[in-house]
Amino acid sequence: MDICEDQRFGESETDAEYSDDSQEDPNFDVLEETRLAFSNLSFKRKIKTRVVKGPAGKEDQESDGIEMVVLELDEKEQKSYETIKKIVEVGPVERLKVEECKIYLRKHGLRLSGNKETLIQRIKEHIDIVNGDGEKKYPASSFVLNCKGDACMGDIVMFEQNVYEAFNIASRSANGPPCGTRVVAGRIVKESYGAAKQQHTFTIEVLWSKGEKPLPPLHPLLIKGRNLYRLKTMRQKWEDEGERQKILSEKHARGGVARLNREARIQQKEMRTMHKPTRAARNEHPNRKQEEERREPLKLLN
Repeated sequence: MDICEDQRFGESETDAEYSDDSQEDPNFDVLEETRLAFSNLSFKRKIKTRVVKGPAGKEDQESDGIEMVVLELDEKEQKSYETIKKIVEVGPVERLKVEECKIYLRKHGLRLSGNKETLIQRIKEHIDIVNGDGEKKYPASSFVLNCKGDACMGDIVMFEQNVYEAFNIASRSANGPPCGTRVVAGRIVKESYGAAKQQHTFTIEVLWSKGEKPLPPLHPLLIKGRNLYRLKTMRQKWEDEGERQKILSEKHARGGVARLNREARIQQKEMRTMHKPTRAARNEHPNRKQEEERREPLKLLN
């Protein structure tokens, strides 16, 4: 029942679109953008999310991010959760077994990966953030560096994204205009390249969220690299920026390999297409193979 984090996306994109080496925007004012992001937030209405399963309409737009699907607990797990909840409230959390940790995390739609120590730490952090410590620990004023084009695993980032009332499952796109915006602060916990088209995708663990339909604490949010970069994402400064530079260089190297693999597959596909006979040629001589097979024995007799 583990939630799959490595989702793939079907939209086509050019090399430029999924490149993660874009240049920094010289006109980007961090402080001004931070103030604008919070001044533009709407807290007046709550709109229930609608999911559209039909074909995408003309107003479909690519969503800024894909929220992970939260799986419901079965009857047995729900009963166990009541006991687990009491242990969490009374403490210590370390009393929980690994499977009990996963039931708690699954209940709240959180990631299940890691050993017991990691799971316990995730539960503790979830409790702290639920109690309102998320924004205190990661205030908006601490996001002062522009990471447009160079985000990597381990970054704690903040960005503003559009929120849509409806989402089309088939096309993975939003229907109609946005119903508002929300600011998301989160930690990049995973990055991957799609097997089919090598599209760069981040998994962001939400630390706090404000605005239209805010996301719950530690909720995993999938977002493409190209979308994260165009949102003018800001990040906190690392204690060791040199260590971050190493991680960033490794990511760029993986991106280069991914692009080369994609180009190789495209060339192979083009070669197969060139050598494949066209339908017109097959229709022109539909019985050529049978005729050649009949003539072969006659050649041997002669």
